[in-house]
Amino acid sequence: MNGKKLGLLFGLVGVFTGIYAGDDSSCKKDCNEKKMQDCSPLCFAGPQLEDDYSFEVMAAAIYGVASVQGSEIALNSSSRIDFSLPQNAQGVEPTEQLSWGFKVGAGFKFNHDDWKIVGRYNWFKANYDGSYSQNYGGGFFPTMYANTAADYPGSTPFGNIASFQNLDYDTNTNIQYLNVYLIRPTLYTALLEISPYFGVDYINTTRKLTIMFSNDNPQAGTTVQYYTNGGYFRTYDKNQFWGVGPMAGVYSNWYLGYDFGIFADAYFGVTYGNARSYSQTVGYRPSGPSTATPISSVASIINSLYQYAPHMDLQLGLSWSHTFEESCAAASFKVAYESAYYFQTYKAIINSVNYGVINGAGIGLQNLVLQGQLDF
Repeated sequence: MNGKKLGLLFGLVGVFTGIYAGDDSSCKKDCNEKKMQDCSPLCFAGPQLEDDYSFEVMAAAIYGVASVQGSEIALNSSSRIDFSLPQNAQGVEPTEQLSWGFKVGAGFKFNHDDWKIVGRYNWFKANYDGSYSQNYGGGFFPTMYANTAADYPGSTPFGNIASFQNLDYDTNTNIQYLNVYLIRPTLYTALLEISPYFGVDYINTTRKLTIMFSNDNPQAGTTVQYYTNGGYFRTYDKNQFWGVGPMAGVYSNWYLGYDFGIFADAYFGVTYGNARSYSQTVGYRPSGPSTATPISSVASIINSLYQYAPHMDLQLGLSWSHTFEESCAAASFKVAYESAYYFQTYKAIINSVNYGVINGAGIGLQNLVLQGQLDF
């Protein structure tokens, strides 16, 4: 009996051990599944539409102003008589005008893990002309961006050019870019979206600048009295750059409630392409002290270089988005401030016998963006 009881005891111990082991194995399996579930992809931050595939279209109006480094159009001197060296001179930069542009874009969402491929295109153009005049007192001197030695070579740093009473200028700036990138809108929490993206960036910038100096009457007290009665001294610069390269960015939205949120969108790209600069200076005088026939002189220089040019863009603003009850479409609107900068794109030429190219200058852009988007 004792042996039978002992055998029964060992049998019961084996059964309970097997049951416990099975429970432990099942628990480990459940824990592993739970861990795998916790490590599964985060929630999709876009609208939850009925179809696996969806499209999006976007359009935006931009209203902003462009600014360019290295584009001083003249020196404003307090003395008109002493033209060998400017006195108390200050650099004069062209005044830029607020102008309109636009953005358009389209995207397609795959059913695989909610990835999207998106393309967006930006176009901005600003054109402005202005004039300055000084009836008495000071005068305007051409800067080194004008060919100061084309008409009056001399020993002074400014080529013995007299100052001018009138300064007229015209600016024309055109900026275009195209992004094609992959993104998966991702919610890190129920109210915070952080969505990195990466793709290809194309930029194209054009900057034209015309500067003209003239005098209404001969300048008293100076020995040079050209550029009167219709004469002028004019410089025309045209700088272009196009480039293609990789880009990467991050889109983030903090949802505040009632379909409103605060968003930020920033990306950085490095493009490789061609920078081309052209500069032409024309000096025309109908007549002068030593001649009775009109005389004109022209100097022109072209420079071209393949180079790298970084580009960065940042938007910060408010967003509103809403998914319709039938879950077949969603709409969103955004109001944002945008700042962009295009490095190494403005290669201003020193159009002179002391020839040179100003490196490192760029074009900046400050915008107000009004954007609407439809997902369907």
